[in-house]
Amino acid sequence: MLTGVIKKIKGIPSYFYRNFAAPRIYSLRDRKILSKNLELKNKYSGQHCFIIGGGPSVANIDLPKLSQEYTFVTNEFDKNPKYQALAPKFHLMSDSQYYTEDTGSFWLKRFKEKDQNISKETTVLLNLASRPFIKKYGLFKNHSVFYIGTQGIMSDNFPFSIKLDGYVPMPKNSLLLCLISAYYMGFSPIYILGCEHDFLAYPLKPGEPNTNNWYPYSYVDKEIANLDLSNAQVAIKFASERDAFANYECAMAHVLQLYKNYRLFYKKAKQANPDFQVLNATPNSFLDVFPHVNFDQIKL
Repeated sequence: MLTGVIKKIKGIPSYFYRNFAAPRIYSLRDRKILSKNLELKNKYSGQHCFIIGGGPSVANIDLPKLSQEYTFVTNEFDKNPKYQALAPKFHLMSDSQYYTEDTGSFWLKRFKEKDQNISKETTVLLNLASRPFIKKYGLFKNHSVFYIGTQGIMSDNFPFSIKLDGYVPMPKNSLLLCLISAYYMGFSPIYILGCEHDFLAYPLKPGEPNTNNWYPYSYVDKEIANLDLSNAQVAIKFASERDAFANYECAMAHVLQLYKNYRLFYKKAKQANPDFQVLNATPNSFLDVFPHVNFDQIKL
């Protein structure tokens, strides 16, 4: 018991540095890169937008109908067969798995495919940590690219920023980083689609690779669909070993922190702008932090 207490005490300086000091230090260190994001600040005030997740309900939406709207998509959404017809205005990729080179050539191949699949008219939003990888392989040279720095956590105890010209907290998922980005750009209301957030509805098998890291999507990733994801060596190429073998308790903790992050983000954004709105237009969504709205009743 005493050993555990000592470890916690020793961890306090590190915790304080990572979640309070480091975001401020890194914001100063990388201010030249992040200052470009000021071009986006409140650029779209008075406009609404749609953030489209990959959930299966998106398959029932006429995505080309949104081609004239401001839309955000994330990560592997270019696998959706309606991606080109949707012509999203923003494509965000924040998962560190993409640019972790020790996972082999798969993600480099995917990034090169994205360089071709993503229209030159689409603004690309990337995790700042990916910048050396992007530069090394000469990716997205013909796109408008903005980098987002992430460090620390959202907390009731530490003040945190949701301004893209500095570091923002690690968001736990790409949807929240899209929300932060859209808020910074001045969009309101923000409608979210394809965000069932039913992560905990899928059972895990102790000791076996967690193939349910690949939840149902609105599209089929044929390359992954043909792989044996029950094989541990195969599974960890597409998710970190920690995530591939996560148990249900870990999954609950992750979802709890994610929902807390949504709440803290929305609270901070509303304090700065009481008229700011996020509306969840995903049918049967578990995500109850934001008010729900029927997609068919949205005026486009």
